[in-house]
Amino acid sequence: MNNHEFCAQWILDQGGRNTICVLDYGCGAGEIVQQLRALEVNAFGCDIFYQGGDRSRYVAPHLCNGIIRKMEDGCIPFESASFDFVINNQVMEHVENIDRVLAEISRVLKPGGTTLSLFPDKGVWREGHCGVPFLHWFPKGSRLRLYYASVCRTFGLGFHKGNKSVMRWSEDFCDYLDRWTHYRSPREIYLAYDKYFDEIRHIEEYWLQKRFGARKTIATLLPLTIQRLVVRKLAGLVFVARKPKSDHTSL
Repeated sequence: MNNHEFCAQWILDQGGRNTICVLDYGCGAGEIVQQLRALEVNAFGCDIFYQGGDRSRYVAPHLCNGIIRKMEDGCIPFESASFDFVINNQVMEHVENIDRVLAEISRVLKPGGTTLSLFPDKGVWREGHCGVPFLHWFPKGSRLRLYYASVCRTFGLGFHKGNKSVMRWSEDFCDYLDRWTHYRSPREIYLAYDKYFDEIRHIEEYWLQKRFGARKTIATLLPLTIQRLVVRKLAGLVFVARKPKSDHTSL
């Protein structure tokens, strides 16, 4: 089970598939939206389709008629209090202004609605876009990071190598990280979410169990706290946060 399937399954596990409304924030090509709608869930998507990850050309034609919408100026193009659930899968590490994004997600959620977030924080061990461990720990624009990336690439690490030379691949990925990623500490993340949501609950163990399905592994047999730590360090955070039933953000 990949992350798209996991998100769709999580929605189904909440029950009421025919009565809930779901938004995939940063939906990319709309894979989750398509899966949910095939299961008769009223699902929609939105994305800015930014230069660092524009997958709009892969959106299925039947999803382009108002189901998946392009965001302008960071605004979610749906009415306030429209959704029971908002998913964001591998999105928040690309967001420069997380406060504004969370404010928009909170706006379109119904009171008591829930957001499911999956994304890496700064403490994750492997930079998931390029596959090089700890590359995101270096400061932006760091020459040392470029040299470290090239050494790792020389020893066979890294994704999406194509026909690029070691140095060209390293330069391109370091530039990508500089321009399009914003890794934050857990403390920064929780402070941002606390402004708009309560009842933040980590479910990394649930993600781990769903990803492996019925197969038992050493990881799934570990204590709960260790399972969560394994997922956070190797993949990232997986948690849900609930919007208050009464709006406290305007107080």
